[in-house]
Parts: sequence; C-alpha cells; structure tokens
Amino acid sequence: MKKQILLVDDQVSFCHHIKAVLEQEGYEVAVANSADQALQLLSSKTFDILLTDMKMPGVDGLELFKMARKADRDISGIIMTAYGSIASAVESIKQGITDYLQKPFEPEALLIAVEKTLRERRMLEEIRDLRKEVDQRYAFGSIIGKNHKMQAIYDLIEKVAPTDTRVFITGETGVGKELVAKAIHFNSNRKNKPFVGINCGALAESLLETELFGHEKGAFTGAIRTKRGKFEYARGGTLFLDEVGDISPGLQVKLLRVTQEKKIERVGGNQEIDVDVRIISATNQPIKEKISRGEFRLELYFRLNVVPIHIPPLRERIDDLPLLVNHFIDVFNRKFGKKITGVTTRAMSRILQYNWPGNVRELENVLERAFVTTDGDLIDTIITSHDIKEAASREAAPHPVDVEIPFKVARAMVEKRFEKAYLQEALRRFGGNVSETARMTGINARTIWRKMKEYEIDLDRSPKQHET
Repeated sequence: MKKQILLVDDQVSFCHHIKAVLEQEGYEVAVANSADQALQLLSSKTFDILLTDMKMPGVDGLELFKMARKADRDISGIIMTAYGSIASAVESIKQGITDYLQKPFEPEALLIAVEKTLRERRMLEEIRDLRKEVDQRYAFGSIIGKNHKMQAIYDLIEKVAPTDTRVFITGETGVGKELVAKAIHFNSNRKNKPFVGINCGALAESLLETELFGHEKGAFTGAIRTKRGKFEYARGGTLFLDEVGDISPGLQVKLLRVTQEKKIERVGGNQEIDVDVRIISATNQPIKEKISRGEFRLELYFRLNVVPIHIPPLRERIDDLPLLVNHFIDVFNRKFGKKITGVTTRAMSRILQYNWPGNVRELENVLERAFVTTDGDLIDTIITSHDIKEAASREAAPHPVDVEIPFKVARAMVEKRFEKAYLQEALRRFGGNVSETARMTGINARTIWRKMKEYEIDLDRSPKQHET
C-alpha cells in the first residue's frame, strides 16, 4: 500500500513541483494550499506524513501539526521553511516533528527526510506492537484460571503490582511462578524498565555470585574484563530470583545486605553501587523446613516474604483444565498453522483423570506433543509423561510393539528415551560438568538443564566438576 503524504503550502507552483517529485518515487500525495483545506482533508482521510510549510497565512505549519495530531495522534510531520532558525527547529522537534527542511532544498534532501520519517514510524509501530503483545501476554487474564484460588491471586497481583513491595511466590514446579512475577512487573510502574530473571538453583555458588553482583577485572583467574551483574542490569526494574531457596548461606548474607541497604559490591571490588531494583523471589521447596534446619536465614525470609503468593498445583484446580486446554490449542494453532478445534470426550476424560505432577508446564508439553502428532481436527490421544516413563522402564523387547499407539507418538517416545540415555552418558563422560557437556555435544547449556529437569537426571549421582 502506498504511503500517504499531505503536502501543505500556499505556493501553488511549489506544490506541483514537490507533488511530482514524491509521486515519481511511488508516494500518494494530496495537496492543500491553506491550513483550512488541510484540516478538511485530515478529517476525511488518514495520512502517514504531514509535509507543511512553516509560514502560511493564518495558522502556521507548527500549529497545523499540533491540530493534525489531535485528529490523528500517529501522524508524522516534516516542516519546510524559508525562514530557518535554530530556535524554530528546536521547537518543532519538541512538538514531535521528525525533520526540518530549509528552502530551497534539493529533491534528494526531501526524499531522505521522507524516508527517515517513515523508518521512524515503522520503528514506533514495532515498539507499540511489542508493548501491546507484552501487555496482553502478562495481563492478569493470561494467567488462565477461573478457580477461586486463582481469582484470589489475580486480586492480590492487582493490589501489589503498583507498589515496590517484595513478593515471595511459592508453588510446585510448572505452576507458573515466573508468569506471575512477570504479570506483577508488567502491570507496575517499572514495566518500561528491565525484567531480569535468574535461576539460583542452576548455578554453582561462585558463578551465581558473579551473575548476581558482577565482578571487577582481575577478580579471579579468567576475569579479563569488568562484568555487570543481574542487579545492575535490572536497575530501575525487577529482579526475579527463581529457586531462591537454593542460595548458599554465604550468598544469603550478601543478599540480605542488598535488601537492607540497596547497595552492592562487585566480586573483587570495594566500591558500593546503588541499585534501585524490585525483588520478586520464588521457590518450589518447603522453605520453612529449610529455615528450621538452619539452611535458610530467617531474617532474609522476612525481608523477601513481605507479600506471599502461593500458586496451587493443577490437581487442586481441576475446573481450570478445560480453560487451559482451549488456551493451549489456540496458542498451538497459531504456532503451527493448524486448525484443530478441540479434544475428544475420551481425551478430555484422560486429561481430567490424570494427576499432573508437572502442573501447567506438563499439560502444555503433553498437548503440544498431541498437537503435532494429530492429523485430524480433534485431539484424541493423550500421552502423559507418566506413560512415557512407564514405557521407558519396561524391559526392551526387540519384536513386540504396541501398535495401538499411533506411529508418530511411538516414535516420539523412542526419541525421548534416546535423549535421556544420551544426556546421562554425556554428563557421566564429562564428570557432570554441564558447560563442558554443552561444548562437546553442541547442545545449548540451557537445553541440557531443561532436559535434566524433564527427565529427572540427578547430577549428584555422578562425579561432579566445578563449573567455570
């Protein structure tokens, strides 16, 4: 679609010339020789750019642009004038004008200004679309659930989001703790600042310390440059400490100091750095038991747990399952370009009867697996993680196979068994060092951590080297 430009100038011959130049480049141009004519066109049609002279009888170009913005807040503006000055240029930019052309100008200068303005419009539209997507994704409604426990969580998020109060989220693996944290952030006054998350349970103590606080050049072997930590990256925004219960006692002391003084020191440094960060923490562990065993500091718990939010497991809100199923079907239809309309009665019965130990994350994975292996418009076969584990634990037989399972599903089950065996052997071969395993196998380290959790691969059962 051609870009629409409204050209406004009281010199008729000049308008004819500029119109010809722009139309030759493929733009559609409407002409007005006064502010009144321009306002009539603006009331009946949408334009991408208002290209207007500054000095005209009656209303000048800058005032016309302000009036145009009232009719269309997205319209861009370029000012032309034979009376150029720094003061008028600065004032024009302050009012939202994209560019400023001093007459006389070459056609090339005009075309460059128009292209620059259109590029800026595209960037603003992309930013607006991304922000809209983020707002929709992390609005309360994206945390699916009509269960009364979920409704109470919505109410609490709405109350706590506009504040800087620290929130402590508890719940089993897969219930959506990070989604709640993001909903709080993106509905807060900090939503235009960074949301930075870190899994405290996935990193060795020394690595977690540098990830959180950063380090100075030369702080340790391999520290060839100064590095900022997550607290600095999250400045002005929110830091999400996932699996905070796994933080070591030494780091707990440092974290307690941050919550008290809002200052950090990089590893190997002695300069205090102010950090304005909202902390949201989460854990899937029985944190009070860790406190009673002396594994987690009580004073840190009180600092982090100002407002507690407990997310119930999926088995305690079975009434949300049909809503979640419909939600994920919509998501996967968009992702895979399919038109699956729902699940059969048999499949829904299987979904409602299953215990869902992996909660919403497991449901999402199960439905995605069913989605990609279904040829019709209804999902009829549901293969849960329990089914896969049970099949993998059976003694392998070279000939007998269960042909009642669809071929694609059976192949997926074999692939899962291979993945688990491959990762177990690779981790054993490289002493449990995830970074080395990732480097030698070509598998992303994050993928290895995710697969380890999915297949319940325990590093403690094999010799472990320190991560570097």
